[in-house]
Amino acid sequence: MPGGASKLHDVRKLADTRATLDLDIPVAQLPGLPDEIVSGSAQVHARLQFGRERGYMVAQVALSGQLALICQRCMGPMALRIDVNSPVLLLESEAEAEGAPADWETHLAAEGRLSLEALAAEELLLALPIVPLHADPGSCIGAAEAASQAARGAAAAPAATARPFEGLRSLLQRGSKSDE
Repeated sequence: MPGGASKLHDVRKLADTRATLDLDIPVAQLPGLPDEIVSGSAQVHARLQFGRERGYMVAQVALSGQLALICQRCMGPMALRIDVNSPVLLLESEAEAEGAPADWETHLAAEGRLSLEALAAEELLLALPIVPLHADPGSCIGAAEAASQAARGAAAAPAATARPFEGLRSLLQRGSKSDE
């Protein structure tokens, strides 16, 4: 469905017809994602299955793709495979959200209109780690080299002691002599 993700869709119609949509969305087109994620040319495959459950409109959102993130340990690039599948209640108003079951994830489809990109972006954000790190610390770029350099540097040069108040006594003594 090329170009179909960027427009607003009637969520009631999608739910009533039990529509299933398969979309390949460039990550750069997903709203609200951090710049470091959208800077690449990655794509996310989204499979959205709509229906009704417990009297609510529901979307089963499945996302898959490969993202390029920055490891916060070594600040080097890392690949992250995304494979999520979660049900989402689609609510038309905030008032409707008050009565929604607490154990369900919700998404606001204001006035019955839904952006498929916004729904996919929200699920992608929930799937991202809070702090991206390589699974194996040894696979961090230069991690071992940086650790050995730090150890050599600490052993080679004794730490200089900082004494910020070293000259304070003489300043105070000079000041008290000028008051006399």
